[in-house]
Amino acid sequence: DAKTIAATKRRWNNEVVIATYDKRCYSIMDIPFDQSPSSLPVQGLGISHAQYFAQKKKITLKYPNAKPMIQVQGRNDQPIYLPAEVVCANELDPQIRAKLPLVASYTPRIRHEAIEEMRRYLLPGAQKSQGGGLLPALGIGLLDERVVVNVTKLPLPVIVAAGVRIPEGQGGNWAPLTAKANYNANPNKVVQMNVVVVYHKSIKSSYQSVYKRVADMIRHHNATYQFGSKPFGVVEAGDMNQHWGAIERYFGGTKLPDNVFVLDLARPPRGQSNDPAYGAVKCFLAKGGFLSQFVNFQTHDHGRSRDARDEKKSTTILSGVARQILSKCGVRVWWVTIPKEVPLPAVFVG
Repeated sequence: DAKTIAATKRRWNNEVVIATYDKRCYSIMDIPFDQSPSSLPVQGLGISHAQYFAQKKKITLKYPNAKPMIQVQGRNDQPIYLPAEVVCANELDPQIRAKLPLVASYTPRIRHEAIEEMRRYLLPGAQKSQGGGLLPALGIGLLDERVVVNVTKLPLPVIVAAGVRIPEGQGGNWAPLTAKANYNANPNKVVQMNVVVVYHKSIKSSYQSVYKRVADMIRHHNATYQFGSKPFGVVEAGDMNQHWGAIERYFGGTKLPDNVFVLDLARPPRGQSNDPAYGAVKCFLAKGGFLSQFVNFQTHDHGRSRDARDEKKSTTILSGVARQILSKCGVRVWWVTIPKEVPLPAVFVG
């Protein structure tokens, strides 16, 4: 139906996808739901896209009549149309993405034990089935030894947060120290940000208190950029199109001042760890030149702390949010020195 089509376009427009036949990446411009590879002609060639793939790419489509087509951005910003069956997303499944912190939390000892357990089942004779095991059946032998490699352990780099050097013993967990950072900005040069708070309708009773906490944390840092005691504007939103739709209506019909910052207090739909509207909202705000920060109430409900432990978790998350906001406004929250053992130039992936 029309609602599903609109939601699909908002979810995928501007996303990067991969063409499976040549592994090239493309940005989605549109998704024509009224066209299929058989019905959509290739401009200037007089043949359909199904025929084009069969003749030029030597690929016989399994579903030549399947709709929609995927319109992507080609050379010189010219549109290219790809059958949906030859396109795949480059994002992990949301359920897998939600488990990444769990995977990363495994210690070396746990990883080692897991590898040993897998090896036990792969060794010849470990399986009682005919053939002596999986690997011998495939003609593969497994040496009963590990490959030894040399490892260089780099010294902890110098980490500086707000001009304060982090002690080496706290290099693994230095974020709490940054919560005490004081930037001593000149009061005459402070920039008041005009904050537009977007909140999910389910947290209507608590969004004001959460905003005040974030604003107080930012003010505590005495940085150049500050949030006022009250937001400039407030937008109540719902799920999916009720989220981005409410934002589009507000920004389309409101005369806005300079230095607008959007604080989006989001609650993803039930059963989802991330808000599906995130990409559409971020894209809309970025095109308009507006800075923004999301706070995920599915990760933690900051308006409802049951005990001291809950309150501490909320404070830790919102402190990080405050630093993120300052960083986006232009404050250099922290920096490191590169150890001399690292050859330059270098690319760091975190």
